[in-house]
Amino acid sequence: MTGKRITIAGALILLALSWTSRAWSQAPTLELLRINTGEEPEIDGNLEDPVWEKATWFADFRQSVPHFEAPATEPTNVAFLLDDLYVYVAVRCDDSAPELIRAQKLRHRDNPSNDDHIQLIFDTYMDQIRGTIFVVNPLGAKEEGLVNGYHRYTWSWDEVWRVETQITDKGWQAEFRIPVRLLRYSGAAEQSWGINVKRVVRRKQEETYISPPAPPYDISSLNFAATLTGVKLGKRPRNLQFIPYVLGGALQESSSDTDEDENSTVSEFGFDVKYSLTSDLTLDATYNTDFAQVEADDEQVNLTRFSLFYPEKREFFLENSELFTFGHGGGPPGHGPEVTPFFSRRIGLQDDETVPINAGVRLTGKVGKQDIGVLTTLTGAVDDLDLPSAWYNVARIRRDLGGRSYVGGIVTASQRDTFRSTTFGVDGAWFITSDLSLRGDYLRVDANHTDDAQDAYNVALDLTTDPWGFLFSFREVDQDFEPDLGFVQREGYQKKQAVLRRSFRPEKWGVRRVSFRTFNNWYDSLEHGVQESARNNLNFELELENGDKLQGGVTRQFERLFEPFELDDELIFDAGDYSFVSYDVKYDSDRSRRWGFNGSATNGGFFDGDRSQLSGELWYVFNSHFRVSGSYSKYDIDTNHGDLDWHIWSARLSYTHSSTLSASSYVQFNSSTGARTLNLRLRWILRNDSNLFLVYNDRDEEPVIGPSLQAREIALKVNYRFFL
Repeated sequence: MTGKRITIAGALILLALSWTSRAWSQAPTLELLRINTGEEPEIDGNLEDPVWEKATWFADFRQSVPHFEAPATEPTNVAFLLDDLYVYVAVRCDDSAPELIRAQKLRHRDNPSNDDHIQLIFDTYMDQIRGTIFVVNPLGAKEEGLVNGYHRYTWSWDEVWRVETQITDKGWQAEFRIPVRLLRYSGAAEQSWGINVKRVVRRKQEETYISPPAPPYDISSLNFAATLTGVKLGKRPRNLQFIPYVLGGALQESSSDTDEDENSTVSEFGFDVKYSLTSDLTLDATYNTDFAQVEADDEQVNLTRFSLFYPEKREFFLENSELFTFGHGGGPPGHGPEVTPFFSRRIGLQDDETVPINAGVRLTGKVGKQDIGVLTTLTGAVDDLDLPSAWYNVARIRRDLGGRSYVGGIVTASQRDTFRSTTFGVDGAWFITSDLSLRGDYLRVDANHTDDAQDAYNVALDLTTDPWGFLFSFREVDQDFEPDLGFVQREGYQKKQAVLRRSFRPEKWGVRRVSFRTFNNWYDSLEHGVQESARNNLNFELELENGDKLQGGVTRQFERLFEPFELDDELIFDAGDYSFVSYDVKYDSDRSRRWGFNGSATNGGFFDGDRSQLSGELWYVFNSHFRVSGSYSKYDIDTNHGDLDWHIWSARLSYTHSSTLSASSYVQFNSSTGARTLNLRLRWILRNDSNLFLVYNDRDEEPVIGPSLQAREIALKVNYRFFL
């Protein structure tokens, strides 16, 4: 009875804390003006067109930060128009000091949000979860993406739309023309959409909105969005796109085992097709997909016993990938999930080698209150890797329960020769209040090479407000849990997690926000029935008024090794119990400045020895056309039975001739693997957001054990988008 009373009391306290979060004011309602053919504005960044005088302008922008709901210090005005084919948006950004506008990015899809910028988001279903976002900076550099809940962005959604900007003696202004065919919406003849517009003034680090989200939320928090009325839609515009590509190249490979070069040529042809079946559903198909234009992965050093997570970079899998996200992965911020049933890098990649994707089909969209996503791909056989051809299938469904709550399911299936593997899962989130959510997911893997099915599940209680935050979760993963299309960092454990945060805003000393956090994880081995790992961290973070961040912390770590841990051939830790403490500090400069520095340092224990780690990145922007950056990391481990001294360095040079023509070079070295990589890339964005890529890749590997390898590749790839 005592345990039950404690549980009930704790739940009541948590609910009380969540209800003390600051409520936001009623979101405004805006009117969209329907215009006739021939009345549309000329898209040139000049807002003097007569039709804009007829529109209803909204001017009451309010701050999210630094002073929630305070009037904007720099006035902003926005208006909306609609005809049969396009949504038009005009934004006028007045500035008391136009000469101080920060605008460095010129190339499209090159993080224009690092500058002064405008973000525009549509929630066409008003489900407060999924949105379509458009971004532009004062130089006209643009980017588009998809949102799937708070701070869950997909920026690889490349589509054709137009925006033009002008910098004036009063500030700057932007004129958007967004095709209706890009926006998924219901079939009603007249409807209302969720809408929000965000303006960022970088020198002040001020963020203002039509309807400001309460900190720490941002524009992806669609429950704060305003309402756009007057959306009268006619017949759905046709959306059929045919995007063929041609590729030509040459490859040279050599190995110290043979001392002979293997030369080959590459000539490929393929295509993508995109078709909107309805206003809610889009069908994508691909044939003989190639990813020659993809930039090389960033080199990483692994100081743990568990797998590293490399993010997906290939556009076919990134587009609409938010529909296939499942559950609540639980990994550290920015480090990927601990468990996920679908990890697209399992398709088309094997041991860092490319596996041909012969064909693929993807259906995504909404049916009633259900978000759906279906993906199937066929990969070709690779004799050198002893891989047969394979089918990979994923089906995802999620039902909107209102108020951002949902319940969903996923199925993945793999078939290679005689191998079969199927993963089933259900997940959901219930928002008890606007800030407090209860989340959970369950997965089961059934494969024909194992006798029993294996399970994994997770449950979490999450509170997010500006002054307070916490996350309490419990996860269990069976010993042989291996979803063939998924990612699992470690197997056979129970994990208990407790994260607590307290923040406050002193509004003096140049400090905007101070946060104290404690991260605590405990892992128990299911096989051995004892604790295997524990990590307890206490840190602080200062967010400065100039946009810089300073962090520091102390971490206690416990590791129980049931067998020797081989970090390197010359450094092996014996089985046993290890407990050690380390200290770290980190500084990040604001990316909107012409130059800056990011650095971190860690010092302290590491198993039965000592560890020091130093990392830094320096960048300099000469002008909007040319910028350089370099990074260096040093890992020094000193123990009684072995030492390590690893280094990773990289350098990047970027030249942007115009918003559509750019070139970059990226070189990396990783002493832990002996890998040296060079990536040179020229990109020319053609009409209809088509592309020409010229790419050169050079990779050398000189591992401590095994043959050295070298590969050089040059490829020219052109794709062109036809609207049919």
